Amino acid sequence: MKNLFLVSVLFFVLAVSTINAQTYSINKLKYDSHMYIPQFGDPYSPALSGACSFIMPGLGQMISGEVGRGLGFLGGSAACGLVGTLGYVVAVLNAYSGDSQNAGFGVGMMVVGYGGMLALDIWSIVDAVNVAKVNNMYIQSLRKSSSINLEVTPFISQISVNNKIEMPVGLSLRVRF
Repeated sequence: MKNLFLVSVLFFVLAVSTINAQTYSINKLKYDSHMYIPQFGDPYSPALSGACSFIMPGLGQMISGEVGRGLGFLGGSAACGLVGTLGYVVAVLNAYSGDSQNAGFGVGMMVVGYGGMLALDIWSIVDAVNVAKVNNMYIQSLRKSSSINLEVTPFISQISVNNKIEMPVGLSLRVRF
């Protein structure tokens, strides 16, 4: 049941995610996530990405358009969980058989596996927030470089025509590329 849920979530993310940014590995060389200023219309939410990576490691990266990076975090977390579970099994089986030396090895494996899983989960949350911020900064710079500014201003002036004063009224349009 859990595997079916994970597969359906991954399929949903792959089907729905919009990949309109460069890869994070290129963007992080140009942009510093600490300089991020949220703007209206940013496609990725850093808070949502962090929350999704808290629920499932790598999901925040996938939502932010970095599917391969997210699958790497998900796979690493699953591998650490597998090592921790195997360590638990080794510890329990050897404890019942009376082999305390191998039971200690199993406990060590369990601590390393689950500790690695916890560290990878925390890293995934922080990385998902940074990925969302940096990719948003890339999109913001694209908007600035390809923007068109239209300015419409009303005007009223006074002119003299045949010794009569007339007041024409109109609009002026200024276009900047």
